[in-house]
Amino acid sequence: MHSLVYGQSISQKLDQYYSALNTDNEMSGNVLFAERNKVVYSKSFGFADNATNKPNDPDSQFELASISKIFTAIAILQLRDKGLINLDTTFKHYFPVFPYPGITVRHLLSHTSGLPDIEGLVDSIFTKHPDTLWSINDDLAALALYSRSHSLPFTPGDKWSYSSLGYHLLALLVEKTSKQTLAAYMHDQVFKPAGMHHSYIQTSFSQKQEPHRTKNYMFSNHFEMKLQWVDTLPDWKEWTHNLALMTGGGGIVSTTTDLLSFDIAVRSGKLLNPKTLEEAYTPYQLNNGLPAQPSDITYCGLGWFIFKDTSHGRTVWGSGANPGTISFYASNLDQKQCFVVLRNCKCNPIRDLDGLTILNGKSIAYHPSLAFLYARALYTKKREQADEEVLRLLTDTANYTLKESELNRVSLEFRRARLKTLAIATCEMHIRLFPQSADAFKDYALTMSVYGEKDKAIEAYKKALEINPADAESEGKLKKLSGN
Repeated sequence: MHSLVYGQSISQKLDQYYSALNTDNEMSGNVLFAERNKVVYSKSFGFADNATNKPNDPDSQFELASISKIFTAIAILQLRDKGLINLDTTFKHYFPVFPYPGITVRHLLSHTSGLPDIEGLVDSIFTKHPDTLWSINDDLAALALYSRSHSLPFTPGDKWSYSSLGYHLLALLVEKTSKQTLAAYMHDQVFKPAGMHHSYIQTSFSQKQEPHRTKNYMFSNHFEMKLQWVDTLPDWKEWTHNLALMTGGGGIVSTTTDLLSFDIAVRSGKLLNPKTLEEAYTPYQLNNGLPAQPSDITYCGLGWFIFKDTSHGRTVWGSGANPGTISFYASNLDQKQCFVVLRNCKCNPIRDLDGLTILNGKSIAYHPSLAFLYARALYTKKREQADEEVLRLLTDTANYTLKESELNRVSLEFRRARLKTLAIATCEMHIRLFPQSADAFKDYALTMSVYGEKDKAIEAYKKALEINPADAESEGKLKKLSGN
Protein backbone atom coordinates (compact mmCIF):
# COMPACT_ATOMS: atom_id res chain seq x y z
CA MET A 1 0.00 0.00 0.00
CA HIS A 2 2.94 2.34 -0.02
CA SER A 3 5.79 3.29 -2.28
CA LEU A 4 9.42 2.95 -1.17
CA VAL A 5 11.78 4.53 -3.66
CA TYR A 6 15.24 4.37 -2.16
CA GLY A 7 18.08 3.34 -4.42
CA GLN A 8 16.02 3.18 -7.60
CA SER A 9 16.12 4.92 -10.95
CA ILE A 10 13.88 7.90 -11.62
CA SER A 11 11.74 5.72 -13.88
CA GLN A 12 11.32 3.07 -11.19
CA LYS A 13 10.54 5.68 -8.56
CA LEU A 14 7.87 7.29 -10.70
CA ASP A 15 6.36 3.96 -11.60
CA GLN A 16 6.21 2.76 -8.02
CA TYR A 17 4.71 6.03 -6.82
CA TYR A 18 2.02 6.35 -9.49
CA SER A 19 1.24 2.64 -9.32
CA ALA A 20 0.62 3.07 -5.60
CA LEU A 21 -1.68 5.99 -6.38
CA ASN A 22 -3.52 3.85 -8.90
CA THR A 23 -4.01 1.09 -6.33
CA ASP A 24 -5.57 3.63 -3.97
CA ASN A 25 -7.90 5.12 -6.65
CA GLU A 26 -5.78 8.27 -6.91
CA MET A 27 -4.56 7.79 -10.49
CA SER A 28 -6.41 7.25 -13.75
CA GLY A 29 -4.62 8.71 -16.74
CA ASN A 30 -1.20 9.07 -18.31
CA VAL A 31 2.22 10.06 -16.95
CA LEU A 32 5.21 11.10 -19.05
CA PHE A 33 8.68 12.26 -18.07
CA ALA A 34 11.30 13.22 -20.64
CA GLU A 35 14.82 14.59 -20.35
CA ARG A 36 16.66 16.32 -23.20
CA ASN A 37 13.78 15.42 -25.55
CA LYS A 38 14.03 11.69 -24.75
CA VAL A 39 11.19 9.88 -23.01
CA VAL A 40 12.44 8.38 -19.74
CA TYR A 41 9.11 7.18 -18.39
CA SER A 42 5.65 6.84 -19.91
CA LYS A 43 2.74 4.83 -18.56
CA SER A 44 -1.05 4.67 -18.70
CA PHE A 45 -3.31 3.89 -15.73
CA GLY A 46 -7.02 3.23 -15.41
CA PHE A 47 -9.77 3.40 -17.98
CA ALA A 48 -10.67 5.86 -20.71
CA ASP A 49 -14.22 4.48 -20.56
CA ASN A 50 -15.18 2.57 -17.45
CA ALA A 51 -18.47 1.33 -18.89
CA THR A 52 -16.63 -0.64 -21.59
CA ASN A 53 -13.41 -1.26 -19.62
CA LYS A 54 -11.47 0.54 -22.34
CA PRO A 55 -8.05 1.28 -20.84
CA ASN A 56 -6.16 4.52 -21.15
CA ASP A 57 -3.25 4.22 -23.60
CA PRO A 58 -0.53 6.52 -24.99
CA ASP A 59 -2.98 7.91 -27.57
CA SER A 60 -5.66 8.84 -25.01
CA GLN A 61 -6.78 12.45 -25.29
CA PHE A 62 -7.55 14.41 -22.13
CA GLU A 63 -8.98 17.81 -21.33
CA LEU A 64 -6.14 20.14 -20.37
CA ALA A 65 -8.48 22.53 -18.54
CA SER A 66 -6.46 25.56 -17.38
CA ILE A 67 -3.19 24.43 -18.97
CA SER A 68 -4.94 25.86 -22.03
CA LYS A 69 -4.13 29.31 -20.64
CA ILE A 70 -0.45 28.78 -21.49
CA PHE A 71 -1.43 28.31 -25.13
CA THR A 72 -3.64 31.40 -25.13
CA ALA A 73 -0.74 33.38 -23.69
CA ILE A 74 1.51 32.11 -26.48
CA ALA A 75 -1.03 33.27 -29.08
CA ILE A 76 -1.18 36.74 -27.50
CA LEU A 77 2.62 36.99 -27.36
CA GLN A 78 2.96 35.83 -30.98
CA LEU A 79 0.54 38.54 -32.07
CA ARG A 80 2.37 41.10 -29.94
CA ASP A 81 5.65 40.16 -31.64
CA LYS A 82 3.92 40.74 -35.00
CA GLY A 83 2.95 44.23 -33.88
CA LEU A 84 -0.78 43.49 -33.71
CA ILE A 85 -1.17 43.73 -29.92
CA ASN A 86 0.41 45.93 -27.27
CA LEU A 87 0.48 44.29 -23.83
CA ASP A 88 0.33 47.62 -22.02
CA THR A 89 -2.62 48.96 -23.97
CA THR A 90 -5.98 48.77 -22.23
CA PHE A 91 -8.37 46.01 -23.23
CA LYS A 92 -10.98 48.72 -23.71
CA HIS A 93 -8.89 50.09 -26.59
CA TYR A 94 -9.57 46.89 -28.51
CA PHE A 95 -13.15 46.42 -27.25
CA PRO A 96 -14.72 49.83 -26.45
CA VAL A 97 -17.74 48.22 -24.73
CA PHE A 98 -15.46 46.68 -22.08
CA PRO A 99 -16.54 48.41 -18.85
CA TYR A 100 -13.26 48.57 -16.88
CA PRO A 101 -10.93 51.14 -18.52
CA GLY A 102 -7.85 50.56 -16.33
CA ILE A 103 -7.26 46.92 -17.26
CA THR A 104 -4.47 46.20 -19.75
CA VAL A 105 -3.71 43.08 -21.76
CA ARG A 106 -0.77 42.42 -19.45
CA HIS A 107 -3.08 42.52 -16.42
CA LEU A 108 -5.23 39.81 -18.01
CA LEU A 109 -2.20 37.64 -18.81
CA SER A 110 -0.87 37.87 -15.25
CA HIS A 111 -4.18 37.48 -13.36
CA THR A 112 -3.83 40.95 -11.85
CA SER A 113 -6.86 42.61 -13.46
CA GLY A 114 -9.26 42.32 -10.53
CA LEU A 115 -11.89 40.66 -12.71
CA PRO A 116 -13.83 37.80 -11.09
CA ASP A 117 -13.39 34.20 -12.06
CA ILE A 118 -15.99 33.05 -14.59
CA GLU A 119 -18.38 31.64 -11.97
CA GLY A 120 -18.85 35.08 -10.47
CA LEU A 121 -20.13 36.31 -13.83
CA VAL A 122 -22.38 33.43 -14.87
CA ASP A 123 -23.72 31.58 -11.81
CA SER A 124 -26.81 33.76 -11.42
CA ILE A 125 -27.49 33.58 -15.17
CA PHE A 126 -27.38 29.77 -15.23
CA THR A 127 -29.64 29.59 -12.19
CA LYS A 128 -32.32 31.48 -14.13
CA HIS A 129 -31.54 29.87 -17.49
CA PRO A 130 -30.14 26.36 -16.79
CA ASP A 131 -29.85 25.30 -20.43
CA THR A 132 -27.70 28.25 -21.50
CA LEU A 133 -24.69 27.42 -23.67
CA TRP A 134 -22.08 30.10 -22.95
CA SER A 135 -19.31 31.25 -25.26
CA ILE A 136 -16.61 33.90 -25.07
CA ASN A 137 -18.83 36.06 -27.29
CA ASP A 138 -21.28 36.37 -24.39
CA ASP A 139 -18.71 37.69 -21.91
CA LEU A 140 -18.63 41.36 -22.89
CA ALA A 141 -22.39 41.90 -22.72
CA ALA A 142 -22.55 40.07 -19.39
CA LEU A 143 -19.65 42.14 -18.04
CA ALA A 144 -21.41 45.36 -19.01
CA LEU A 145 -24.37 44.33 -16.84
CA TYR A 146 -22.11 43.01 -14.08
CA SER A 147 -20.18 46.28 -13.89
CA ARG A 148 -23.31 48.25 -12.99
CA SER A 149 -23.27 46.69 -9.52
CA HIS A 150 -19.66 45.54 -9.22
CA SER A 151 -16.60 47.74 -9.16
CA LEU A 152 -13.16 46.14 -9.25
CA PRO A 153 -12.03 44.96 -5.79
CA PHE A 154 -8.59 46.52 -6.30
CA THR A 155 -6.68 48.71 -8.73
CA PRO A 156 -5.43 46.56 -11.63
CA GLY A 157 -1.86 45.50 -10.96
CA ASP A 158 -2.16 45.84 -7.17
CA LYS A 159 -2.83 42.18 -6.41
CA TRP A 160 -2.88 38.69 -7.91
CA SER A 161 -6.33 37.11 -8.24
CA TYR A 162 -7.01 34.15 -10.52
CA SER A 163 -9.46 34.81 -13.35
CA SER A 164 -10.35 32.42 -16.15
CA LEU A 165 -12.63 35.17 -17.40
CA GLY A 166 -9.53 37.22 -18.19
CA TYR A 167 -8.30 34.47 -20.49
CA HIS A 168 -11.66 34.20 -22.23
CA LEU A 169 -11.29 37.88 -23.03
CA LEU A 170 -7.78 37.23 -24.34
CA ALA A 171 -9.26 34.60 -26.66
CA LEU A 172 -11.57 37.29 -28.03
CA LEU A 173 -8.55 39.48 -28.62
CA VAL A 174 -6.74 36.70 -30.50
CA GLU A 175 -9.77 36.23 -32.73
CA LYS A 176 -10.17 39.94 -33.44
CA THR A 177 -6.54 40.59 -34.28
CA SER A 178 -5.83 37.35 -36.17
CA LYS A 179 -9.21 37.26 -37.94
CA GLN A 180 -9.43 33.54 -37.11
CA THR A 181 -11.29 31.60 -34.46
CA LEU A 182 -9.06 30.65 -31.55
CA ALA A 183 -9.40 26.99 -32.58
CA ALA A 184 -8.20 27.74 -36.12
CA TYR A 185 -5.42 30.04 -34.94
CA MET A 186 -4.17 27.50 -32.44
CA HIS A 187 -4.15 24.75 -35.07
CA ASP A 188 -2.24 26.86 -37.61
CA GLN A 189 0.18 28.76 -35.37
CA VAL A 190 0.78 26.44 -32.40
CA PHE A 191 -0.35 22.83 -32.76
CA LYS A 192 0.86 22.33 -36.33
CA PRO A 193 4.33 23.93 -36.00
CA ALA A 194 4.83 22.15 -32.67
CA GLY A 195 3.93 18.75 -34.15
CA MET A 196 0.90 18.37 -31.87
CA HIS A 197 -1.09 16.18 -34.25
CA HIS A 198 -3.56 14.89 -31.65
CA SER A 199 -4.55 18.21 -30.10
CA TYR A 200 -7.49 20.51 -30.73
CA ILE A 201 -9.81 23.01 -29.08
CA GLN A 202 -13.21 21.51 -28.36
CA THR A 203 -15.85 23.38 -30.34
CA SER A 204 -18.68 20.81 -30.30
CA PHE A 205 -20.09 18.17 -27.97
CA SER A 206 -19.68 15.52 -30.67
CA GLN A 207 -15.92 15.64 -30.14
CA LYS A 208 -16.46 13.93 -26.79
CA GLN A 209 -17.33 10.78 -28.74
CA GLU A 210 -14.10 10.61 -30.73
CA PRO A 211 -12.31 7.25 -30.42
CA HIS A 212 -9.33 8.34 -28.30
CA ARG A 213 -11.18 10.87 -26.14
CA THR A 214 -11.38 9.92 -22.47
CA LYS A 215 -14.52 10.22 -20.40
CA ASN A 216 -14.23 12.12 -17.13
CA TYR A 217 -15.11 10.56 -13.80
CA MET A 218 -15.21 11.35 -10.12
CA PHE A 219 -15.97 9.38 -7.00
CA SER A 220 -19.24 10.19 -5.25
CA ASN A 221 -17.51 10.48 -1.87
CA HIS A 222 -14.82 8.76 0.21
CA PHE A 223 -17.12 6.33 1.99
CA GLU A 224 -18.93 4.74 -0.96
CA MET A 225 -16.23 5.31 -3.62
CA LYS A 226 -18.85 5.05 -6.36
CA LEU A 227 -17.36 6.08 -9.70
CA GLN A 228 -19.55 8.54 -11.61
CA TRP A 229 -19.35 9.85 -15.17
CA VAL A 230 -19.45 13.61 -14.65
CA ASP A 231 -21.50 14.29 -17.79
CA THR A 232 -24.46 12.56 -16.08
CA LEU A 233 -24.24 14.54 -12.81
CA PRO A 234 -26.64 17.51 -12.51
CA ASP A 235 -24.44 19.21 -9.89
CA TRP A 236 -21.69 19.65 -12.49
CA LYS A 237 -23.86 20.72 -15.42
CA GLU A 238 -22.38 24.24 -15.32
CA TRP A 239 -19.01 22.80 -16.39
CA THR A 240 -20.05 19.81 -18.49
CA HIS A 241 -22.72 21.70 -20.45
CA ASN A 242 -23.07 25.47 -19.86
CA LEU A 243 -19.33 26.26 -20.02
CA ALA A 244 -18.15 23.19 -21.92
CA LEU A 245 -17.35 25.05 -25.15
CA MET A 246 -15.55 28.02 -23.59
CA THR A 247 -12.12 28.77 -25.04
CA GLY A 248 -9.10 30.73 -23.91
CA GLY A 249 -9.20 29.71 -20.27
CA GLY A 250 -9.71 26.04 -21.13
CA GLY A 251 -10.99 23.93 -23.99
CA ILE A 252 -7.84 22.25 -25.31
CA VAL A 253 -7.79 18.46 -25.65
CA SER A 254 -4.38 16.82 -25.94
CA THR A 255 -2.09 13.90 -25.11
CA THR A 256 1.03 13.52 -23.00
CA THR A 257 3.20 13.01 -26.10
CA ASP A 258 1.75 16.13 -27.73
CA LEU A 259 2.62 18.14 -24.65
CA LEU A 260 6.17 16.83 -24.90
CA SER A 261 6.21 18.00 -28.52
CA PHE A 262 4.93 21.37 -27.32
CA ASP A 263 7.65 21.56 -24.67
CA ILE A 264 10.35 20.81 -27.25
CA ALA A 265 8.90 23.38 -29.67
CA VAL A 266 8.80 26.09 -27.00
CA ARG A 267 12.36 25.47 -25.82
CA SER A 268 13.69 25.36 -29.40
CA GLY A 269 12.14 28.74 -30.25
CA LYS A 270 9.61 27.46 -32.79
CA LEU A 271 6.71 29.27 -31.16
CA LEU A 272 8.26 32.30 -29.46
CA ASN A 273 11.67 33.92 -29.63
CA PRO A 274 13.97 33.64 -26.58
CA LYS A 275 13.46 37.26 -25.52
CA THR A 276 9.69 36.88 -25.49
CA LEU A 277 9.94 33.58 -23.61
CA GLU A 278 12.10 35.21 -20.98
CA GLU A 279 9.47 37.90 -20.57
CA ALA A 280 6.78 35.25 -20.12
CA TYR A 281 8.91 33.37 -17.56
CA THR A 282 9.61 36.50 -15.49
CA PRO A 283 7.41 37.03 -12.41
CA TYR A 284 4.97 39.86 -13.01
CA GLN A 285 5.78 42.91 -10.89
CA LEU A 286 2.83 44.30 -8.96
CA ASN A 287 2.35 48.05 -8.62
CA ASN A 288 4.28 47.95 -5.33
CA GLY A 289 7.28 46.36 -7.04
CA LEU A 290 6.81 42.92 -5.49
CA PRO A 291 6.38 39.80 -7.65
CA ALA A 292 2.90 38.39 -8.19
CA GLN A 293 2.78 35.39 -5.88
CA PRO A 294 -0.25 33.06 -6.03
CA SER A 295 1.15 30.85 -3.24
CA ASP A 296 4.18 30.31 -1.05
CA ILE A 297 5.86 28.13 -3.69
CA THR A 298 5.26 29.98 -6.94
CA TYR A 299 5.27 33.24 -8.85
CA CYS A 300 3.08 34.14 -11.81
CA GLY A 301 4.44 35.24 -15.18
CA LEU A 302 2.58 35.73 -18.45
CA GLY A 303 0.66 32.50 -18.87
CA TRP A 304 3.12 30.38 -16.92
CA PHE A 305 3.67 29.91 -13.22
CA ILE A 306 7.28 29.87 -12.02
CA PHE A 307 8.40 27.80 -9.04
CA LYS A 308 10.31 29.90 -6.52
CA ASP A 309 12.72 27.07 -5.67
CA THR A 310 15.46 26.99 -8.30
CA SER A 311 17.86 24.65 -6.47
CA HIS A 312 17.19 21.92 -9.07
CA GLY A 313 16.81 24.29 -12.01
CA ARG A 314 14.30 26.92 -13.02
CA THR A 315 10.92 25.31 -13.57
CA VAL A 316 7.84 26.82 -15.22
CA TRP A 317 4.51 25.07 -15.04
CA GLY A 318 0.75 25.04 -15.42
CA SER A 319 -2.10 22.97 -14.07
CA GLY A 320 -5.78 22.49 -14.69
CA ALA A 321 -8.88 21.09 -13.03
CA ASN A 322 -12.42 20.54 -14.23
CA PRO A 323 -14.99 18.05 -12.97
CA GLY A 324 -13.37 14.66 -13.55
CA THR A 325 -10.07 15.91 -14.92
CA ILE A 326 -6.76 17.06 -13.44
CA SER A 327 -3.78 18.13 -15.54
CA PHE A 328 -0.21 19.08 -14.70
CA TYR A 329 2.68 20.18 -16.92
CA ALA A 330 6.11 21.32 -15.77
CA SER A 331 9.21 22.24 -17.75
CA ASN A 332 12.63 22.44 -16.09
CA LEU A 333 14.38 24.98 -18.31
CA ASP A 334 17.88 24.29 -17.01
CA GLN A 335 17.71 20.49 -16.92
CA LYS A 336 15.64 20.33 -20.14
CA GLN A 337 13.08 18.11 -18.44
CA CYS A 338 9.38 17.78 -19.24
CA PHE A 339 6.89 16.25 -16.81
CA VAL A 340 3.24 15.72 -17.77
CA VAL A 341 0.39 14.08 -15.87
CA LEU A 342 -3.09 14.01 -17.43
CA ARG A 343 -6.01 12.43 -15.58
CA ASN A 344 -9.62 11.62 -16.37
CA CYS A 345 -10.67 11.07 -12.75
CA LYS A 346 -10.74 13.77 -10.08
CA CYS A 347 -8.19 13.19 -7.34
CA ASN A 348 -5.70 15.06 -5.16
CA PRO A 349 -3.62 17.31 -7.48
CA ILE A 350 -0.91 17.82 -4.84
CA ARG A 351 0.37 14.34 -5.71
CA ASP A 352 2.06 15.68 -8.84
CA LEU A 353 4.21 17.99 -6.75
CA ASP A 354 5.42 14.75 -5.13
CA GLY A 355 6.20 13.54 -8.65
CA LEU A 356 8.38 16.61 -9.16
CA THR A 357 10.11 15.89 -5.87
CA ILE A 358 10.96 12.41 -7.17
CA LEU A 359 12.46 13.97 -10.30
CA ASN A 360 14.64 16.10 -8.06
CA GLY A 361 16.21 12.95 -6.63
CA LYS A 362 14.34 12.77 -3.35
CA SER A 363 12.54 9.76 -1.93
CA ILE A 364 8.76 9.85 -1.58
CA ALA A 365 6.56 7.26 0.07
CA TYR A 366 2.86 7.33 -0.76
CA HIS A 367 0.62 6.77 2.25
CA PRO A 368 -3.12 6.14 1.85
CA SER A 369 -5.39 8.36 3.91
CA LEU A 370 -6.38 6.96 7.28
CA ALA A 371 -9.27 9.45 7.40
CA PHE A 372 -10.76 8.05 4.20
CA LEU A 373 -10.21 4.48 5.37
CA TYR A 374 -12.09 5.41 8.56
CA ALA A 375 -14.94 6.83 6.45
CA ARG A 376 -15.34 3.55 4.59
CA ALA A 377 -15.13 1.56 7.82
CA LEU A 378 -17.79 3.74 9.48
CA TYR A 379 -20.08 3.28 6.49
CA THR A 380 -19.73 -0.49 6.23
CA LYS A 381 -19.14 -1.62 9.83
CA LYS A 382 -20.26 -0.86 13.35
CA ARG A 383 -18.78 2.28 14.84
CA GLU A 384 -16.88 0.33 17.50
CA GLN A 385 -15.15 -1.70 14.80
CA ALA A 386 -14.31 1.41 12.76
CA ASP A 387 -12.91 3.19 15.82
CA GLU A 388 -10.82 0.18 16.79
CA GLU A 389 -9.46 -0.10 13.25
CA VAL A 390 -8.37 3.53 12.96
CA LEU A 391 -6.77 3.52 16.43
CA ARG A 392 -4.89 0.33 15.62
CA LEU A 393 -3.53 1.71 12.34
CA LEU A 394 -2.71 5.12 13.78
CA THR A 395 0.78 4.05 14.80
CA ASP A 396 1.51 2.51 11.39
CA THR A 397 2.98 5.72 10.00
CA ALA A 398 5.05 3.77 7.47
CA ASN A 399 1.86 2.86 5.62
CA TYR A 400 -0.80 5.46 6.44
CA THR A 401 -1.15 9.19 6.92
CA LEU A 402 -3.70 11.14 8.92
CA LYS A 403 -4.60 14.74 8.05
CA GLU A 404 -7.13 16.96 9.78
CA SER A 405 -8.22 18.43 6.45
CA GLU A 406 -9.24 14.95 5.31
CA LEU A 407 -11.24 14.33 8.48
CA ASN A 408 -13.01 17.63 7.76
CA ARG A 409 -13.74 16.37 4.27
CA VAL A 410 -15.21 13.12 5.60
CA SER A 411 -17.56 14.88 8.03
CA LEU A 412 -18.68 17.20 5.22
CA GLU A 413 -19.43 14.26 2.92
CA PHE A 414 -21.45 12.51 5.62
CA ARG A 415 -23.42 15.74 6.27
CA ARG A 416 -24.12 16.12 2.56
CA ALA A 417 -25.37 12.53 2.47
CA ARG A 418 -27.58 13.27 5.50
CA LEU A 419 -25.81 10.62 7.54
CA LYS A 420 -25.99 12.47 10.85
CA THR A 421 -24.69 9.69 13.10
CA LEU A 422 -21.63 9.11 10.93
CA ALA A 423 -20.87 12.83 10.58
CA ILE A 424 -20.94 13.24 14.35
CA ALA A 425 -18.83 10.10 14.83
CA THR A 426 -16.20 11.53 12.49
CA CYS A 427 -16.08 14.82 14.39
CA GLU A 428 -15.78 13.01 17.71
CA MET A 429 -12.91 10.91 16.37
CA HIS A 430 -11.30 14.12 15.06
CA ILE A 431 -11.36 15.57 18.59
CA ARG A 432 -10.13 12.31 20.09
CA LEU A 433 -7.14 12.20 17.75
CA PHE A 434 -6.38 15.95 17.87
CA PRO A 435 -7.55 17.11 21.32
CA GLN A 436 -5.55 20.34 21.13
CA SER A 437 -6.77 21.32 17.68
CA ALA A 438 -9.08 24.31 17.36
CA ASP A 439 -9.98 23.01 13.91
CA ALA A 440 -11.31 19.76 15.37
CA PHE A 441 -13.69 21.62 17.69
CA LYS A 442 -14.73 23.99 14.89
CA ASP A 443 -15.69 21.06 12.70
CA TYR A 444 -17.69 19.54 15.55
CA ALA A 445 -19.37 22.92 16.21
CA LEU A 446 -20.29 23.32 12.55
CA THR A 447 -21.76 19.83 12.45
CA MET A 448 -23.78 20.44 15.63
CA SER A 449 -25.06 23.71 14.14
CA VAL A 450 -26.21 21.92 11.00
CA TYR A 451 -28.19 19.45 13.10
CA GLY A 452 -29.72 22.09 15.38
CA GLU A 453 -27.63 21.16 18.45
CA LYS A 454 -27.11 24.80 19.42
CA ASP A 455 -25.79 24.28 22.96
CA LYS A 456 -23.20 21.73 21.85
CA ALA A 457 -22.11 24.01 19.00
CA ILE A 458 -21.65 26.92 21.43
CA GLU A 459 -19.54 24.84 23.79
CA ALA A 460 -17.39 23.59 20.89
CA TYR A 461 -16.75 27.12 19.60
CA LYS A 462 -15.81 28.19 23.13
CA LYS A 463 -13.30 25.33 23.27
CA ALA A 464 -11.89 26.31 19.87
CA LEU A 465 -11.39 29.86 21.14
CA GLU A 466 -9.67 28.60 24.30
CA ILE A 467 -7.16 26.84 22.08
CA ASN A 468 -6.85 29.72 19.61
CA PRO A 469 -8.10 33.04 21.05
CA ALA A 470 -7.22 34.84 17.80
CA ASP A 471 -9.69 32.78 15.73
CA ALA A 472 -12.02 35.50 14.43
CA GLU A 473 -14.20 32.98 12.58
CA SER A 474 -15.03 31.02 15.74
CA GLU A 475 -15.62 34.24 17.63
CA GLY A 476 -18.08 35.44 15.00
CA LYS A 477 -19.94 32.12 14.88
CA LEU A 478 -20.14 32.02 18.67
CA LYS A 479 -21.60 35.53 18.85
CA LYS A 480 -24.17 34.65 16.23
CA LEU A 481 -25.22 31.46 18.01
CA SER A 482 -25.33 33.18 21.39
CA GLY A 483 -27.34 36.09 20.05
CA ASN A 484 -24.73 38.67 21.08
